[in-house]
Amino acid sequence: MAYEYGSSAQRLDFPNPYRIENVFRMVAAVILIGGALYALLLARHGLSAHLNGWSLAPIVVGVGMLAGGIKHAATALGRLRFFFGRGKPAGLAGELADGETGEKSNAPALKATMRGGAIAVEEPTGPLNGLLYSLVRPLIWAPQPIQWVAQLQFRTGLTLAVVLLALLVTLFGTSGAHDLAWLGLFFFVYTAVLLLIPLERGAQVRTRLGMGGLIGLVLVAILAPVLIHNVSPHLGSLGGIDLSGQALLLLVCAIAAVLVFFVALLRQMVAPPETVMACEIATVSMNAPPNQILVELDREMQRGWVEQMPNRRYARQVPLTLGASGSFNGELLEETQPMPRDDMRKITLQDALGEPRYRWLTLLSGLGVLFTLACTIALLMFAHRVAGEDTDPKIWQYICFAGGMFSLATFCLRAGHILWSRFDFTSRLTWVEIEGNFQRSNTAIGAQFTDRVRTEKEIISVNDMTMRVWVAEVDSVTFGADSLRRMIGLRGRPDLAQSLRLHLQTFAEGQSSVDMPQSRVDVEKIAAMNAMNRASGQADTRAALQGAVDALVAPEPPRPRPTACPRCHHPVGATAKFCGECGAALG
Repeated sequence: MAYEYGSSAQRLDFPNPYRIENVFRMVAAVILIGGALYALLLARHGLSAHLNGWSLAPIVVGVGMLAGGIKHAATALGRLRFFFGRGKPAGLAGELADGETGEKSNAPALKATMRGGAIAVEEPTGPLNGLLYSLVRPLIWAPQPIQWVAQLQFRTGLTLAVVLLALLVTLFGTSGAHDLAWLGLFFFVYTAVLLLIPLERGAQVRTRLGMGGLIGLVLVAILAPVLIHNVSPHLGSLGGIDLSGQALLLLVCAIAAVLVFFVALLRQMVAPPETVMACEIATVSMNAPPNQILVELDREMQRGWVEQMPNRRYARQVPLTLGASGSFNGELLEETQPMPRDDMRKITLQDALGEPRYRWLTLLSGLGVLFTLACTIALLMFAHRVAGEDTDPKIWQYICFAGGMFSLATFCLRAGHILWSRFDFTSRLTWVEIEGNFQRSNTAIGAQFTDRVRTEKEIISVNDMTMRVWVAEVDSVTFGADSLRRMIGLRGRPDLAQSLRLHLQTFAEGQSSVDMPQSRVDVEKIAAMNAMNRASGQADTRAALQGAVDALVAPEPPRPRPTACPRCHHPVGATAKFCGECGAALG
C-alpha cells in the first residue's frame, strides 16, 4: 500500500490490508470458474445429443458461476495494489484552501474535543441497543461504522433466532406434507433474504434497532406459517420438494456465521482510548500586530511537515486591529499528514491464523469460501442431473440449496470485508488560540533639533494577551480509501505544547518597536553621509580655532598722541613729553 507523494517517502508504504482477503477471494474465484467450465462442458455434450429447454439449464448455471468467479477475481485483482492518493485519507473536518480563513464543517466539534480532552461517544438508545452494549461492553469504544454494523448484525441474529424457533415449532406442530413443503419454502426464502441485506449500508449510516421493527419481524415469523397453513390448500403442489430441512440447516449456519462475526469483532477491540489533553497558557505582551504570531506559527507548522506534505488546515482566523484601540482574537487549527500506524506489518496467512486479532476474521472469510464450494457442488449436481435428462422436479432442491449457500457465502465475505477494510492512522493535531486588547501609539527616537538621524513609528501595543496552545497525537481509523475518518484516540503532548508556547512567546516579546534601516544599500549610504558630515564639521572647527589664535597673537595698534595737557589743558606739541605750563608728563 502506498501514497503518490514520491518514492523517497518510505514511511508511507505499509502492507496491503486486503492481502488475506484477496487469497480467499481468489480461491472462491477459482472454485466458481472451475465449476463454470465443467458446467459448460456438460452443456456442450447435452447440446450435441439433444436440443430442448432443459439442455440450456447447464449453460445458465455455467454462465452464472462464471460471472460470480470473474467478479471475485476482479475484486481481488483490484486490491492487489492499494493506493491512497493525494488528499487521502479524508480529514477529520472540512479543510481550508490556501489563503482561506474561517472554519469548515466539524471543526467546532473537533475544537470542543481538544478543549474538553474527551472524545464524544454516541450513547446507544433503545432496548435492543441496551441489550447489545451490555453483552458486548467494549463495543462502545469501537469506531462508529463498526457499531452500526454490529447493531445491524445483532438485529439480524435476533431475527434469525426467532425464525429458527418458529421453524422448530412448525416442524413439530405440522403433520401434512403439503403444508410442510410450503412452510419450508417460506422459512428458506425468508432466511436467505435476511442474509442478503447489504452490510455496507450499516457501515455508512446508523441502523436504528426499534421495538416496532423487531415486533414486525417476529409477527411475520410466527403468524406467516398460520396464514400459509390456511391458504396452502388452495396452492398447488411443489412436486415433492421439501425445503424445511434446508431451511433448518441454513438458519443454523447463518446464526453460526453471525456469532463468528461478533467474535472476530471482539478480537479487534482495544482498550478504552486515551483522551489525555495537553494545553499551555501564557500571558504575552508585545509591541507589534498580533497577526505576527500567526505568521511565525505558519512558518513553524511548515517546519514540522511530515514527509514534506502540507498540513490539513481546519480553522484559521486572522486577528483584526482596526481603529485606535479594541479587542482581537485569532486561531489556527492544523493536522499533520496522517501516517500509517507503526505496528502495522505484513500479515501472512500463517500469521493471521496465529494472531487472535485476525484468527476469527480469517475463519469468517474461510466460511465464505466453504459456502461457495457447497454452492458450486450443488449447482454442478443440478447440471449433471439435467445433462443426464433427469427432469424430476426434486432436482430443483439443488438450486434452492445452492441459493442458500450463496446467501451464506455473500454474508460471510461481506462481513469479513468490512473488518478487513480497517485502516489505522496516527497524526498530530495543533491548535493555537490568541485573544486580547490592542492600542495604537506613536514612538520617536532621537532629539528633534540636535540629532542628525531620527526615527518615528506607529506601533500597536498589546498588553496581557492570552495565548493557548493545544498539541495532541491523534489515533484515527477509516474503512476504505474514500470513507470518513474518525478519531478513536487522543494523547496530549505536553512537551510539544510547551516548546511551541515558549517559541511563540519568545518571538512575540522580541518584536522591535524602533524602525532602523535593514537594507545593506541603505546602511552604506547612511555611513557615507555620516563621513561627509564628520568631514564638514572638522573643517568648520579648524577655521574657528585659527581665527581665535590669530586674534590672540596680533600686535596692539598705536595709541594717538594728546594735543593738550590732560591736567591744565595747555596746548602741547606733537613730540612733547612734558607740559611746558604745569610740567605734567604726557601719556
